[in-house]
Amino acid sequence: MIRAFLQLSIWTLICGIFYPALVYGFSKLSFPKQSSGSLVELDGRVIGSELLAQSFESEKYFHSRPSAVEFNSSSSGASNLGPTSSDLAKKVEERRKYWIGRGGTEPVPAELLYASASGLDPHLSPEAIRYQIPLIVKDTGIGDEGLILLNRFVKESVEFPEWGLFGSSKINVLKLNLKLKSIYSEEKFLKNDKSIK
Repeated sequence: MIRAFLQLSIWTLICGIFYPALVYGFSKLSFPKQSSGSLVELDGRVIGSELLAQSFESEKYFHSRPSAVEFNSSSSGASNLGPTSSDLAKKVEERRKYWIGRGGTEPVPAELLYASASGLDPHLSPEAIRYQIPLIVKDTGIGDEGLILLNRFVKESVEFPEWGLFGSSKINVLKLNLKLKSIYSEEKFLKNDKSIK
């Protein structure tokens, strides 16, 4: 009985206290930003995470990929609607009409029509981002000078495949929109800016 109690106490200390504390301390020292959720701050307040997509409703900003979970990180997942689903076809058509209604051209990139498997993918391909550039220029009236800055921000924001091998080139929408916000902070480009929420 005493031996069993000692075994329980020792393994509780090792596995329940010592090991978690060691891993937590190591991650905080070695990867302080990542271990805190890769949070993004603006003017001293947290506005999101580099790892999670969020909704951008204003037409002055790049929009994220659609989310089947309404960007709710507590219920990450896909819609589970298959290619023969009439509900999926209806959602895709609504999204297509939205982009065409804003002045976009056919074909609309698939990433802007279909939700990702997680519903929280924070990245878009450079092609899906470039598709939105003329629409943002039209909706904001930032002019030629603003367009040059916008194209530069997009080019600077491309994240290339890991080690040049794994994955594909992508752009983090939140980080790009924060750069875009700097254009709007200057009155010569645009008035009545609404902050990223």
